Formats: sequence, structure tokens, C-alpha cells
Amino acid sequence: MMKSKFSLLAVISALVLALAFVPVDSASAEIADGTYKIQYEVKQSGSNNTSIADGYFSKPATLTVSGGKKTIQITLTGAEMIKSLSVQGTPVTVVSDSGSTRVVKFNVSGDLSQRIPMSMHIVVPKSDTFEGYDTTHGADLVLKVDSIASAGGSGSGSASGSDSGSGSGDKVVDNPKTSDDSPIVLYAILLAGAAGALVLVRKLRPAGN
Repeated sequence: MMKSKFSLLAVISALVLALAFVPVDSASAEIADGTYKIQYEVKQSGSNNTSIADGYFSKPATLTVSGGKKTIQITLTGAEMIKSLSVQGTPVTVVSDSGSTRVVKFNVSGDLSQRIPMSMHIVVPKSDTFEGYDTTHGADLVLKVDSIASAGGSGSGSASGSDSGSGSGDKVVDNPKTSDDSPIVLYAILLAGAAGALVLVRKLRPAGN
């Protein structure tokens, strides 16, 4: 009898430990194919401080996922001062350019919750009151993965920062389907197993104890 009790207690302990160490990372969960809106921030390279360049990047960005390939499309304002832009060491592709507004896109690899290194050449013309600014510096693109929402509707978008020429409006619908349901199912199974083990322990407990 005592041996059975110890065996059941060992099972319960194993289940509890399994629950404690099951990895759950919804940010890195696979995103289903589709087009989404995602908020983001441009931060100083290696810092949590917002980069001054963040003001040139309209929000939200458009994220397109197709066959596991992830593409980000962003609208730049004051684009005449951004002479070049590279992401993860690769120059971005220009979708459209009207001088002050430029739409660019680029592919991203790896976990979207990780910082994405960028390099940009910024030139601010000299004026009577300003000596001018001409330098290339690094920054980090930080995607707010929890903000991902499917992009729906049609039209030219609005002034809220939607990407020009993207073919999608600003209507936000349900969050995209991801493959992060497996840990939830595992939690349910483990909890059910632990509850069942507790019931068995009580049944095997001698009367009066």
C-alpha cells in the first residue's frame, strides 16, 4: 500500500515539474499565411531608448506571410532625408517614392519578437540656423508581436499611418491563427492527470487517516 502511495506521489511530482517547465512562447509561434497590421518602434541600436529616426516611420507596418516567408512593408515620411536604408544587412526594396513619402519592403528571418538591426543614411540639409546633419547610423526595429491583427477592407487607407499602395485599409479584425494551441492542450492533459492521481491517492488512503 505504501509503495503504491509513493508511486502516485512520484507521478504527481513529475506532472507538476512538467507544467513548470513547458515552454510557451506565443511571440515565436508560427503565423498563418496572410496579411497583417503590426505596431513597431525604432530604437537606438542596443538600447531601449527610442531612436530619433522613429518619427520618420509611419505606424502600423504591414506584415505579409506566405509559405513561411515574412515580409514587412513600411511607409517613411520625410523620406527625402533618408538616403538609404538596410535591414539585417540587406538594402530595402522601394515600392513607391513621391519624394517626401516612400514605401519600402523587406524580408525578415527568425523570431519576430527579436530586435531587427537596421542601418540608415540620414542627411538633413544645412540652413541659416542649422549646420546640417549627414551620417550613417544603426538602429533596431522592434516589432510588437502582440499587436498583430489581420488587415481587411479595401481602399487607400487613412492618415493613421497605413502603408500607401499596400492595397489594404486600416480595418482590424480578429487576431491571426497561430500554432500556439499545443501548449494549452498539454496543460489541460497534465492538469487532468494530476487531478486523477490525487483522487487515486485519496481512495487508497486507509480509513481513519
